[in-house]
Amino acid sequence: MDYDQLYTELFPRLVQMASAWIAREDAEDLVQDVLVKLWERREGLSFVANIRTYANAAVRHKCQDYLKHLAYVREHRRSQWANLCLACELESPMRYVEYRELSARVEQAVSHLPRQSRTVFQLSRYEDKSNAEIAQQLGISVNTVECHMTKALRRLHFYLNVS
Repeated sequence: MDYDQLYTELFPRLVQMASAWIAREDAEDLVQDVLVKLWERREGLSFVANIRTYANAAVRHKCQDYLKHLAYVREHRRSQWANLCLACELESPMRYVEYRELSARVEQAVSHLPRQSRTVFQLSRYEDKSNAEIAQQLGISVNTVECHMTKALRRLHFYLNVS
């Protein structure tokens, strides 16, 4: 079996399986990586009775690793944000008060956004989700997500500069 045949036979099904866990564009990249690795190691995989089963397991494990990595990155960003807040608090009481006031204004501005734009904004900024992940979660296109983010940012900019 050559690489083109392997790719043609396995890629669509593996992407569909991976898309159940992660965004489709990420799934495509991940499956591509797995298939290339399988092809590069094909001589050492002669013991594998069924390459399809092996590829399924490899993609599943790769998806799990990817999700663990995303969770780590999100936690790291939250931790850095908490450290920044603490630094502001320790720097000076006045700086901390200013930070708290600005945070309250931002929260109030976010609460005034239209429902869908607010949801998209919160998923993007508070949960660190990509546009593709948001689109998949909400059942809308990536382009629609981008439109909602543009609308949300424009309204927040206006609200925060007028208030």
